[in-house]
Amino acid sequence: MIDFSRRASNVRQIEKPQGRSQEIVARLKATGIYSFYASHLKQHSLVRGLGNWIWRNVYPLYVTYVIHIATPFGKRHAKLRRRLTRLSEFAGKRGIPIRKLADAARVETRIPRVFPDRDRGCLAPPHDHYEFPEVFVAIMGNAITCGGTNLIFADGEVVCHDLYDFERDTTSEELHGRAIIDPGFRQIWWYSNDEAPERIPVAATFVDACAPNYAHWMTEVLPRIALFCADERFKSVPIVVDDGLHKNIMESLLLVTGAEREIITLPSGKALTVDQLYVTSAAGYVPFGRRTSRHSDHSHGVFSPGAFEKLRDQLNALGQETKEEAWPQKIYLRRDSSTREIINAAEVEKLLVARGYVIVEPEKLTFLQQLQIFRNARAIVAPTGAGLSNAICCKRGTHVVVLMAKHKKMIYRYWCNLLTPIQVQVSYVLGNIKDYRGMGIHGNFLINPSDVADSLPALGET
Repeated sequence: MIDFSRRASNVRQIEKPQGRSQEIVARLKATGIYSFYASHLKQHSLVRGLGNWIWRNVYPLYVTYVIHIATPFGKRHAKLRRRLTRLSEFAGKRGIPIRKLADAARVETRIPRVFPDRDRGCLAPPHDHYEFPEVFVAIMGNAITCGGTNLIFADGEVVCHDLYDFERDTTSEELHGRAIIDPGFRQIWWYSNDEAPERIPVAATFVDACAPNYAHWMTEVLPRIALFCADERFKSVPIVVDDGLHKNIMESLLLVTGAEREIITLPSGKALTVDQLYVTSAAGYVPFGRRTSRHSDHSHGVFSPGAFEKLRDQLNALGQETKEEAWPQKIYLRRDSSTREIINAAEVEKLLVARGYVIVEPEKLTFLQQLQIFRNARAIVAPTGAGLSNAICCKRGTHVVVLMAKHKKMIYRYWCNLLTPIQVQVSYVLGNIKDYRGMGIHGNFLINPSDVADSLPALGET
């Protein structure tokens, strides 16, 4: 039995910043105006859409005005401007030591099985393959890592990972008012500053704006941690993660890091100055959003097969240490959410139960229970959602059918890009959105049960 209490004893929490929050979103949410909006207006799609539009368009204009025109504020804010530099470029210019963790890989992007067949074009990729770069660790001196962002502050520059596309991608940091990025000049204005960062001698940082989201944690953060912690060269290096993560996320972290590793949790807006900071490059990346809608070939996600195979092997080895139970081989994931619901879910569930599928609700399970269910399943049917990211724990040859709505901005290929390179077979059943409520790709949708039935023979029934 895995002793989580012993592992949790190695977790040290950095104190939250005192006084007025540096986070503009946190300050807004503390106002009476926001409370009134959240209680009485947010549920109306038109009002919510207008609020989002104002935030995305008016706030940047205001800050830009302050930066470039207003004085004396302009001079003060202009000091926050830094060059935005990719990690490999930063390391190369300064001769920073690099340690490889996973080889570069050529990833094939074939079209998966789609039901109904007439919708197969939705999954057509813009290319027949992509090259995922090697995953490496850069060892930076006197660098700053901040809670809630994977951006690193060093030598007067802001360092981002190599897969970030300045022209196409927008970031969570921009949406939440922590930064404004000028992609043309590759500059960033950073507005969330800790005036008194704590200093520590050595650490590896894995803080990330997307870390609290379970799917992003499993596909963008945890694979990097798994690679780093599996390397004997770094066995004594403490790791830094975001504070306040869900208990299942923390359970997955404690499984991967082992019993002895020191873990430091860093609140959003709080900074650490690290004398020797280990920064691991991206092992998977899905853009937070589009900077412009002009580009039709927006990324649906790219992933390192080597990183995900390492993570799966580690998790499955740990799963073997737990008590064996009679786990179902065919499962259906019931999605508990107010968005992207299957309108006729009851009809779909009735069909699947009749075919021998067991209904599973991931939100009600511990991480270790989810790990066991997925590693023992041979056939999985699920609506697209965070719970399906556990499929990275599936054994080679497992069949996954994804139920998804059709929408012009949908990132259809996310699941096949993620799972196919690690030999998990992926099919899709696409339905039509019937309940928009101003939710766009998150609207509720209908699935044709006959299409689900047609997809099941591909699951290799046992």
